Amino acid sequence: MGAEIASQSAINSRLKSYTQSPYVASTISFLVGAVFLMVLTLISGQSLGVSLLIIRTHPWWMWLGGVTAAFALTSNVILFPILGSIQTSVLPIAGQLFMSLVIDQFGLFHAPVAHFTWLKFGGVIALFIGMLLATKMLRVHDKFEEKQRTSLSQVKWQFLGLMAGILLAIQSAINGYLGRVLQSPVHGTMISFVISFVLLLLLSLSIHQPLKQGVRRGVHVLRHEWWIGIGGLLGSSYVFLSAWLVPILGTGRVIIIALFGQLLFSALIDQFGWLHADKNSMTRLQFLGLVVMLAGTIIINRS
Repeated sequence: MGAEIASQSAINSRLKSYTQSPYVASTISFLVGAVFLMVLTLISGQSLGVSLLIIRTHPWWMWLGGVTAAFALTSNVILFPILGSIQTSVLPIAGQLFMSLVIDQFGLFHAPVAHFTWLKFGGVIALFIGMLLATKMLRVHDKFEEKQRTSLSQVKWQFLGLMAGILLAIQSAINGYLGRVLQSPVHGTMISFVISFVLLLLLSLSIHQPLKQGVRRGVHVLRHEWWIGIGGLLGSSYVFLSAWLVPILGTGRVIIIALFGQLLFSALIDQFGWLHADKNSMTRLQFLGLVVMLAGTIIINRS
């Protein structure tokens, strides 16, 4: 799961370089994911629609998973070339974990309740310290060059990464509930992706993004780099697995499971420049931060 989301960020960032718009890249990604999930829904014997009775008798927020997903994915596409693969993974992960603990503590969005403990608190502290190290916000050496890298504008983007993670945790909980209501996680995920696609399509049209030109460029590039079209498949399978597992394991544990693969693959993408990403060699401090983050998540999981 985690490898999917780390790869998706790099792939969609590459797609954005051709479409010249993060909104158009996200729109294409959600369209591909929505079509893939429609096929899976039909194969599973489910209808693509939703009855009026379900719409009337269930909470309004049940349909917000697509809204949060659209914001979070587009944020990742924007952040990847600015912060690199590691920070684009670490910051949303931290936001996800913090919000998932809140969701589990209070049973928000009808999620299973898992109360906060002192052991979890220790895990959160370790997670926070690891995040500061991995994102280079906390440094042992106070060099001028390092100071320059953490400008006010970069802090702004880092905050956006945290917000994207918070919304991803909310999305997992909402889609888990929607999947239970529809008695099909894949159907619930499909509805969420369709909402995301429609929302981003309308946004792209309203702010006059180069939608037609972007789609043409994307289709043309597929002949040479076919893999830039699978970001939507990776994202849809990740959201589907999250919606399926959240009612079983809880929001926090699902995010923790995904964390391992995401951190590993984001580090490899940065280190070796996979998927045409810029190479950013990992420092010892960043590696230490990732280890501390993993330790924190293990503590949270064991509690």
